[in-house]
Formats: sequence, structure tokens, C-alpha cells
Amino acid sequence: MNRPFRLRALPLALAGTLAAPAFAQQASTLETVHVHASDTLVTETPGVQVRVSREQLQKRNVTDSSDALKYAPNLQVRKRYIGDPNAVISGRNAGTLQSARSLVYADGLLLSNLMTNGYDGAPRWGMVAPEEIGAVDVLYGPYSALYPGNSMGTTVLIHTRLPQTFVASASAQFMSQDFSDAYGMSGHYNGRNLAATLGNKQGRWSWMLALNKLDNDGQPMQYATATAGGNAARAVPVEGATLDRNPNGSPRLVYGANSIEHTEQTQAKLKVGVDLTERVSALFTLGYWHNHADDRTHSLIRDPSGQPVYGGVVSAYGRTWTLPASGLAPTATRETHALYGVELNGRFDNGWRWTAVGSKYDFVRSQTHTASLAPPVGPVGGPGTVADLGGSGWETADLRSSGPLGEHHTLYAGLHGDRYVLASRVRQASDWRGDADGAQTSAFGGRTRTYAAYLQDVWGFAPAWTLTVGGRWEQWRAYDGLRANASTALRYAERQRTDFSPKAALAWDFAEDWQLRLAGGKAVRYPTVNELFQGSISANAIVNSNPNLQPERDWSTDLTLLRTLANGHWRVSLFQDRIADSLYAQTDITVTPTVTNIQNVDKVRVRGIEGELALKDVWIAGLDLQASVAFNHAKTLSDRQYPLADGKWFPRIPKVRATFVADYRITPEWDASLAVRHSGRQYGSLDNSDFVNTYGAVSRFTVTDAKLRWKFAPQWTASAGVDNLTNEHYWVYHPYPGRTFFGEVRWDY
Repeated sequence: MNRPFRLRALPLALAGTLAAPAFAQQASTLETVHVHASDTLVTETPGVQVRVSREQLQKRNVTDSSDALKYAPNLQVRKRYIGDPNAVISGRNAGTLQSARSLVYADGLLLSNLMTNGYDGAPRWGMVAPEEIGAVDVLYGPYSALYPGNSMGTTVLIHTRLPQTFVASASAQFMSQDFSDAYGMSGHYNGRNLAATLGNKQGRWSWMLALNKLDNDGQPMQYATATAGGNAARAVPVEGATLDRNPNGSPRLVYGANSIEHTEQTQAKLKVGVDLTERVSALFTLGYWHNHADDRTHSLIRDPSGQPVYGGVVSAYGRTWTLPASGLAPTATRETHALYGVELNGRFDNGWRWTAVGSKYDFVRSQTHTASLAPPVGPVGGPGTVADLGGSGWETADLRSSGPLGEHHTLYAGLHGDRYVLASRVRQASDWRGDADGAQTSAFGGRTRTYAAYLQDVWGFAPAWTLTVGGRWEQWRAYDGLRANASTALRYAERQRTDFSPKAALAWDFAEDWQLRLAGGKAVRYPTVNELFQGSISANAIVNSNPNLQPERDWSTDLTLLRTLANGHWRVSLFQDRIADSLYAQTDITVTPTVTNIQNVDKVRVRGIEGELALKDVWIAGLDLQASVAFNHAKTLSDRQYPLADGKWFPRIPKVRATFVADYRITPEWDASLAVRHSGRQYGSLDNSDFVNTYGAVSRFTVTDAKLRWKFAPQWTASAGVDNLTNEHYWVYHPYPGRTFFGEVRWDY
């Protein structure tokens, strides 16, 4: 049955974790959030936990659910523009190309795309509208047996609202980005976001419907570049090109901008809860997300007559350059995804409870249309290809139970199963904007399946001591792997393995409001379908693929000192991850010819220290402060296939991350917030050869955000905000957004 989301009596180790969330919130905020037993169960972990409340989200510039993590300690979301479907989480031990090292759940339903591990493996944020969110918990590290090995990095639990009375809301948000670059692209990129919710509780039934419509223009995501060479006798002199350098310092010519995306996204979510009996409740979820995106291109160069040039051989800066024919070819994406979820919760008189959860995420339609020709032909038609992921997706099933064993023990037990299906097909099209009416050019796919069982015991063996011990048994299988080209289809061999991951944590409340906790755990992150079955066919054999990829194995440790204060708390955490066989795309330079594909990096070590502070009513009533700083030391210790990486910084994990947020309740009608996000030096390559801060690089940055809200009438609120106030120019290979202004009007019943 539904219950207010609140802290309950827990063993000391868990109570210490939950009683001091990283972002303090008022009790009145939590009282509006209602979750089911499965959602409450999975938040119980002996590791570091951070909470973001709905009240805090309302004080931020939020356009989608990934923005809930914008100021979480030692985290970053690779969100390149508003509406970005590839917003990957980066945490303590994971860069922004290691998406499979994080987990995201919404009401216990898995949103993480574990079919792949990379830029395209972001959680499906579009299945949760910001209007739905009641609270978000962020868990650090693989210290709970309740989670699979993908928890080796970050686990995010989104709790959505289920109303106890009639609720309704509507909002209109407008955005405008001021963007410019060093290559000649500049302008304003605008968007709007319309949202509405409606819900009620009537007797045993409760329901909520959330709708969201996003329409946005993004800045250029990529640039067309050329290298020197070509027939000088045929070269056309051009103006407007930029002589530039790659991140490693090698020369290049930038002559155009592409992936200038106009996206229209529609999302809808219906949740229906029912109390079947006094002790058994059910929750049904149906989610829908549709994305219609068109990626335009723009030439930056002109011939002597002033006409744009899109391809061929050109001369600029006294040299000859050859422009690829498809360098400025446009693309388009058409996606429709569906989420189905069912959850049953029950409790017994002896204090035990049980939960059964099943979910299915379906890529009903997922097509990327790519033109073969640049403008002026490409935008209006012509040949191309259509890549289709339709039919891909995942299914999960969980059965959990927990309860007391005597006066000092609480036991958690569960069974888990999942299946991931990836089916990728590329066909030719006579008109790239339409159906794939031509021959197949390539296909690949396959399936993975995991069965798991776990036990975890929390033992309060002394008044100030709590020991948590658990283990997770997992059996993994990869099968039905396929790689095909236009004429040949070949199968991969099946694989199967079994692993056991122990967990342990010891918490000591050594004084009033003080806790010291040592946690350790092993995590096994199995290869994804995409990692296993990538490759190509040559001479009737699969090449550029490693059928014997090993899973990532992480031995993680966290030592946390927690101090609870009358108006907040502070925390210091020391952590270390020793990771064997990290999965990463690299070049094997020990063979001839060299091979570039997904490979195992032998040994990686990540060490760090995090500090975090959260205070309410600091100095003056109404002023709340949250701050965090983390120092990360991520090194590749051994890489036999690419020894140039030995001793180098592991890619895309910054040496420093820091956040600062100040919220000020000026009057009951007015509040303001100011926030700063900082990310320090990091590298994009395993050998750390990138040193130029340019397109393709991974930048350090410091970004300032602000927002002002005004409750100008009963049930009505207006707000104005800005992200990247100083218009910082920074990269995550692609350019991040420039200064972006927000305006919003909302109505709440």
C-alpha cells in the first residue's frame, strides 16, 4: 500500500546513511512523495547516499530528469544540448564514455541502456518528466548486494509522485542559447517545453498522468574537417575556412558545421496504483517517448563568386585540401520507445515484506536516416542509408523480501533476471528521408541474459556498531550473436560464466552525531551486446572483434566520516577502485597490422577524496548552502595491448570536481539560487596525447548558473534563470552549450 516517503527505523548503519542526505530538505517536501515498498527497499545501502528533493529541483533550471544530478558531488552528466538523448553519467570511476558503469531506476524500473557502453548508452531520461519527480537518491559504489555489477560506479533512484489527493499542474518554459565558436558559427538557438500533470486518489485507486512536449534547436554538435592533400590543379580557392589543430596538435581545416539539431520530443507517463488488500498493493506503469530530430549542416566556406562550397578539392592558407563528399551530409532520427512496468508489494504481520517487479523497455521504432550527399542535393533527397534498431530493448524481473531476524538482524534476499536484445540493421535507401527500400549493407546484434540471487544481513551487534555482510551470485550468458554484410551472415559462439561478488560494511557511531563507516565490495560488470558482437567481415570471417572479452572486475573500498549538525551535515570520504580488465576502445599496437576495437585494459586504479557540506539557515534565515569538492586520481597501471597508456591518466575522469549551490528564500513569495560547477583537467585519450583545447577535446571548465522565482499569485509561479552565465566555451568532444536563458510560468493546483 502507498505510504508517505519518510525515514523509518533502520539499523544504525542504514539510518546514518539515510538520516543525513547530501542535500537537506524540508519535511513538508517529503510528505508529498509517495513510493512503494520496492522503491524504499532499493534505497537501503551501506554506502554513500545523496538525496535531491523536489523542492530543490524547483529552484534549478531543469529541462529534463538528468538535470536532477547537475550539482551532485563528484558527478557529471554529459548533456550537450537540451533534448540530448545521449546524456551519459560520469562518476568516481567512470568517464563519459563508460555508460554501463551506472544504473538508473524510476520507481524500481530500469532505465539504463545496458545494450551498449559508450556515448549512445545513456539512461532513457525521456521516460521520466521533471514534473513527475518527487525525490532522487544517488548511491556511490558497489557496496550493496541488491544491485548488479553495473553499480560499480553510480546508481540513481528516481522516485516519482503518486498523489494522495487531486493534483494538477501546467507549465510553459522557454529557452534561448547564445552560442558562438571560433569557426564562424554564432547565433541564438531557441526552444520551448510544455508540461502538464493530472492525478488523484479515489478509494483504493490512485493514478497520475504526466505529459511533456519539447521543441528545441541545438547548437552545432560536430564540425566538418579536412586534411591536406589533393590535386592542386583542380582546387577551388575558398574563403571562410579556419586553419585549426586536432587535440593532439596535428593540423586540420575546419570548413563546416553539422549535427545542428532541431528536436521535437513527446513523452507521456501513466501510473496507476491500487491497494488490492490491506497488505498487498500494485503499481502499473506505461511510458511513451517519441523523438523526431533533424540534423542540419552548414558550410562555412565560399568560392570566388560567393557561393557555398560543400565538397571537392579546395585551396586555403596556401595549401590544397580534399573535402569528403559526405562531410556535410544531413541526418535525421525517428524514435518511438515504450516502457511497461508492473509491481506488487506485500507485508506480513511479523515485519517481513516482499516485492515482485517486472519491466520491459521496447525500442518500438528507432531509425537513423543518413544522406550520402552533401548539400545542395542532400537536404532535398537523394541516396542514403537507414540504420534501424527497432525490436531492441530489455526485460527485467525481480523478487525481493526483507525483514527482521531476531532483535539485532535484518535480512535482505532476492532473485533477479534480465535479458538484453540488440538488433541493428543498415539498408540502402533511394531517398534517405524515406523508407529503406534498398539492399542490406550490414547487420549485427545478439542477446545477453543474467540470473542472480543475493543475500544481505545487517547486524547491530553492539549499541554503536553495525555490520552489513552480503553477497551476490550471478550467472551471465551471451548468445545469438550475429554479424552480417551485404552477402554474408556469420554467428558468434555462445559464452557463459558465473561469478560471486561479496560485500561488507562496518559502521561505528563513536559519538553523538558522528559516524565512521568502512565499506568494501566486489562488482562484476559483464560485456554488453554491442561490445561483444562489434566487428566486421573479411574473407568470410569475423575480424576486429574479440570473442573472449572478459568482464570488468572492480574491488572497491570507501571510508566515510559523517558529522550530523543541527542544521545540516558534512562528510569526508576516501575511496579506491581497483579495476581489472576495463573495457575500452583502443588500438592493439603489439600486432601487425594494428587492430582497433573494444579491448580489455589490464589494470586501472582510481583513488580519491570527497568532501561535502550541506547547511540550512546559514548566518541568516532562509539561506541554504551546499558545497562539494572531489580530488580524483585515475591511472592506467597496465595495458599490455596499448603500453603507451601505462602510468597515464585514465580518460575522461577529471582530477577535480567541485560544486557550490546557494539558495535564498528572500520572502515567502521570492527565492533565488546561485550555483557553480567546476571540472578540472582531464584527458580524452589513453596515452594523454591530447593537449589542445579545441573541437574533439575534453575541457576543464567552471560554469555559473542562477535562477529567480516569484510566486505572484495563489497557485501561480514565474521564474527566470540562466545557465553558463559567463558564456564559458568548453568541450566534451562536442561543444557544450553557451549562455542559455530560461523563462517559465507554471500553475499548480
